Amino acid sequence: MTDMESRLNTPRWLRQRLGPWVDRAAKTLGQPTTQVYPRGYVATVHLPIGDLEAELRDGGFAWDPLSMYHYTPEGSSTDGSWVYRSRWLGDRQLHVVLFAQQSDRTQVYAHDEFNWRRHPVKHAREVGIRRNEGVAEVRRWLAERGLEHERNSLPQRKLGHVVDRARERIRGRISEHVGERGGRSRS
Repeated sequence: MTDMESRLNTPRWLRQRLGPWVDRAAKTLGQPTTQVYPRGYVATVHLPIGDLEAELRDGGFAWDPLSMYHYTPEGSSTDGSWVYRSRWLGDRQLHVVLFAQQSDRTQVYAHDEFNWRRHPVKHAREVGIRRNEGVAEVRRWLAERGLEHERNSLPQRKLGHVVDRARERIRGRISEHVGERGGRSRS
């Protein structure tokens, strides 16, 4: 594992450990978003998630430790959550949510929302979420950085998820079958 991969895995490890406590606290204040919405879809970026996270970090985004667990309409759980703030206590933040659907492609969702550092109650209650503005801003950011991406329709993304899950099941069954045969000798 490279130093960069190690640094990128640390936030995920922390989120897994701290997430349940943060989730309980947020639920006492409001209804934290757990599902990303189709209109929040930005694009599918042609990069592994680690490379995209490095681009986000280089572009001024920060890992979001208080992000709730998000999932897509297809049921995939989040693999990364990043925010961009013009100032540490700025009024609003641009929230980017990543889903690594394939090893070389990452789905990106986004929205503009109140900065949880300055407006924790508004943030937890989802007051003033601007999905269209967030999507447009991240699409501009991807284009400015020259990151290859495509915008797939919801049916295309759903079909892609079904195909990916089928491939995983087939690979698992093949591995089991090969493992069973590996212990037998052929006569």
